[in-house]
Amino acid sequence: MDGPSDPKKRKVHTPNPCGDIRDIRTLDGINAVLEKHARQIDALAAANKELEGRNAALEERCEALDRKHDALVGKLQALCREKCESLERSCDKLEVRCSSLERSIQVLKKDVSWKYSAPDIPRSHWTEQGRDEEYADIMEDCLSRIKMDAEVMRAGVESYYCRCLDNEGQLTILFEDALLPHFKELADAIQMSDGVRKIVIDNIELRPSALGILFQAMEGKVSDTFMYCIRFPDLDVVECYEIIATSIRRNHALTTLTWVDNQIPSDNQADPMIESVIDNRSIKHVTMENCFNQNGVNGCRALATLLTCGRPFEKLDFDRNGLSGIDDVAAALATNPQLKILRLSGNELNDSDAGLIAQALKQNTHLQSLYLGGDDTITSAGFEGIRASIYNPSSFKAMESCNHTCWVDRAADNCEGMTPRKRRNRKMYKLLSTRHTEGSNACHLNVELGEVIKLVPRVLECVKRCSDDRTTNLVIPLSIYFELIKSWMPPLFGHPT
Repeated sequence: MDGPSDPKKRKVHTPNPCGDIRDIRTLDGINAVLEKHARQIDALAAANKELEGRNAALEERCEALDRKHDALVGKLQALCREKCESLERSCDKLEVRCSSLERSIQVLKKDVSWKYSAPDIPRSHWTEQGRDEEYADIMEDCLSRIKMDAEVMRAGVESYYCRCLDNEGQLTILFEDALLPHFKELADAIQMSDGVRKIVIDNIELRPSALGILFQAMEGKVSDTFMYCIRFPDLDVVECYEIIATSIRRNHALTTLTWVDNQIPSDNQADPMIESVIDNRSIKHVTMENCFNQNGVNGCRALATLLTCGRPFEKLDFDRNGLSGIDDVAAALATNPQLKILRLSGNELNDSDAGLIAQALKQNTHLQSLYLGGDDTITSAGFEGIRASIYNPSSFKAMESCNHTCWVDRAADNCEGMTPRKRRNRKMYKLLSTRHTEGSNACHLNVELGEVIKLVPRVLECVKRCSDDRTTNLVIPLSIYFELIKSWMPPLFGHPT
């Protein structure tokens, strides 16, 4: 009898750790195993796809967060820059104000009981220098005006209009040191004033010593500076322009700068002046007329710089500056700067320049007035392009796309002193009136508006609204109503036309 330790029995009854091999050697068994593995692979692929989707979503979210982060960082940096610039401007204003107060204190210390103390210059002083009687008369009159203006400002008159240095239409007043005490009295009076509305300096020769006295006192006091036909000795030109540019930058009371018939000698003097105008955010009106010579000083570049600096100027006047070839200016104008009035008269512009202006006006919605008068070098064809950018009667769509904001002095079909909406309505009504004379309004509207029958009430309402802004020489709206209704009546009642 075999015992339990029989080796054969142990071999037969010992369990197979891998299972019965005979179960998987059949075709069905193999397929079952393959299907099981396929399901596992499908499950893994689905899980992998889900993970890939989650990963893509996370990457997209990360990218969105990165963009949001970058935008926030950019915004914060811009805010920081703006705040820093604002603080710098505030500090600069306070520094100028402190300097002005210090000068006022010094004047008060010196002149407790003020009286005009500049020494008199006798008439013989001028004649002994070889000046004629006319020049002596001019100097006597000028010194008398300086004394009068100083006394008036010392009396506390507010918002004074200082014209004592206005020598228009007379012999040029030449500089000499004997005038400095009188300039000092004038400067001290300006310094002690509550503000000077405007100062005019015209047809006078000035040197750094005089400019240093006058322009320092004007900082924080003068709101309108008008300088015309100023002469600077050749050896002093650079220093004179440095003084003027510095004063323009620092005078935060200045809102209007007028610089006429003062030929700027080079870009080295023009650039600091333009930069000073940009830096002084109080300045709103800039006139630089007959100051640039395209052979030596680039007036186009100066104007383009002002247009693209981001400052909301109200008026830029660059008349008579020889600005022919205004590609940069037109490109700057097309960026839609916040400028209301632009004067370009007398610049010898041509038809090519007019074409560039016309294209720029199509992109500009801020400019309200453009002056081109005096440029006879622009032909009727050139002005026709500008008119087309303002009034294009080829269709209602073309009319809509026109510039309705800007008034151009030499363009026909142009209305000054109107809101853009009123100007647009007037142009629309003119188009309706022109078509009415041909009896073609309905025909045009059918083509331009498609199923116009559905829009009849809106069209009639539009006619009424536009007619409110029509000129008196255009037809009354009743005539246009009659034309349209007569043309559209049969379809409205279901009858053929």
